Amino acid sequence: MKTSIIQGNILHRLILACVLLSAMVQAQSHDSLIHNALDFAEYQLGQTVIEINDSTQFPRSTLSDGSWGTRSSSSWTSGFFPGCLWYLYEHTSNHMWKSWARSWTAGVEPEQYNTGTHDVGFMIYCSAGNGYRLTGDEHYRAVILRAAQSLTTRYNPTVGCIRSWDNRTFPVIIDNMMNLELLFWASKNGGDTTWYDMAVSHALRTMEDHVRADGSTYQIVDYNPVSGAIIQKETSQGYQTESTWARGQSWGLYGFTMTYRETGDDCFLNTAKKLADYVIDHLPGDNVPYWDYEAPEIPSEEKDASAAAIAASGLLELCALVPEDSLEVKYRNAAESILGSLVSDSYLAEGSISHGILLHGVGNHNKGTEVDVSLIYADYYFIEALLRYEALASPNLALEGEKYPMPTSLEIYQNYPNPFNPVTTIPYRIDAGAVVAFSVYSLAGQRVYYFKTGYQRAGNHRFLFDGGMLASGTYLVNLQAGSNSRTLKMTLLR
Repeated sequence: MKTSIIQGNILHRLILACVLLSAMVQAQSHDSLIHNALDFAEYQLGQTVIEINDSTQFPRSTLSDGSWGTRSSSSWTSGFFPGCLWYLYEHTSNHMWKSWARSWTAGVEPEQYNTGTHDVGFMIYCSAGNGYRLTGDEHYRAVILRAAQSLTTRYNPTVGCIRSWDNRTFPVIIDNMMNLELLFWASKNGGDTTWYDMAVSHALRTMEDHVRADGSTYQIVDYNPVSGAIIQKETSQGYQTESTWARGQSWGLYGFTMTYRETGDDCFLNTAKKLADYVIDHLPGDNVPYWDYEAPEIPSEEKDASAAAIAASGLLELCALVPEDSLEVKYRNAAESILGSLVSDSYLAEGSISHGILLHGVGNHNKGTEVDVSLIYADYYFIEALLRYEALASPNLALEGEKYPMPTSLEIYQNYPNPFNPVTTIPYRIDAGAVVAFSVYSLAGQRVYYFKTGYQRAGNHRFLFDGGMLASGTYLVNLQAGSNSRTLKMTLLR
């Protein structure tokens, strides 16, 4: 079975190489490069499954010969490989990827009990979280809830944050914004509702203390766990305290975008926009950041493809959440420009000795570890960004440059409130593809919720609304697609 898969993939790659060689004579479209990158990701990950052949070992970074160096499930990066496999199952619907994803997810599941790291969010949510999202398997839900409970043991109510590392006094790093998604999800899916409050508190404190006035970020803020006062601000992986470590900036951009999605609080949206604007304004010519935005020997410093991939994925979500059309275009274009470099020969590992997908990642430049290598988390967020890019399917990304027609009719139907489930279902129908925006207003006319979907094809759809922080009652819901708009009353039962 393995041999036939390898042979089939090799044949596929040879055919694809011939097609690409021919296409290089002409201008290659952005979309074809995206599709090629996903094909290449399939090939590389399939080879990695065969190379490792042990679901208790997880690829982390490539070695000098291009092969993967692996770690046990206790590594902070263990969830990314099963997450990559789940993404390919989502992309292809091929049950081979589902089987492999289940195997490596099972290998990381012991970390649900790990109370010694904030990275249990990366470990479990990227693996079991994607598994539950794609299969609905209740086993994964239980694993996620247990992991969230483990993460809450690191929360200090005086500081208002989750402790990141066990060194210093009470350090909180910008990376930790990413792990809040575990708590947000768990609090809404059977976990303790106070976990939501912990995540919001952590995000608010990080917004206050990590984010500078210009939208750049500190990596570390160390607190006094008794008084909650700041002891010092510093960096471990960036150039110096007052510089901006590129991957940390991307973690913050992605994390505050996700926090806005989960809370609807504009302060988090505004923070995400500040961080995004900093990234965009400081990108070099090829749109892939150096390992630190103020590294002293630019342009001779190493680039960090992981920072680029995380930023691209975050920008693609942010562009779908901002209410301003101009910012939607700005953030989408920036993400496309970053991806345009990552799918090029300069960064895609195709034709190199690397067993990874992206070249030129930087783990810890200051320690001289994992510098200019392939990194599994760079590959994870790269695949996520490619899938998000495809899901947006904006008109300028249509096949052969064709424009999708704008909707000429739009129908929104009465919602179905459920007293036993706070999620209300709002059915709607559009007759042509469009990005759809929902606004919820109080009866007094105040907008209390806003959400913009990715591109929706013509047909029947459902919007699932959990009410956020709204109380039970009657609201007005407005649905907009293109120039068409419909409004009706909605009943919300909490």
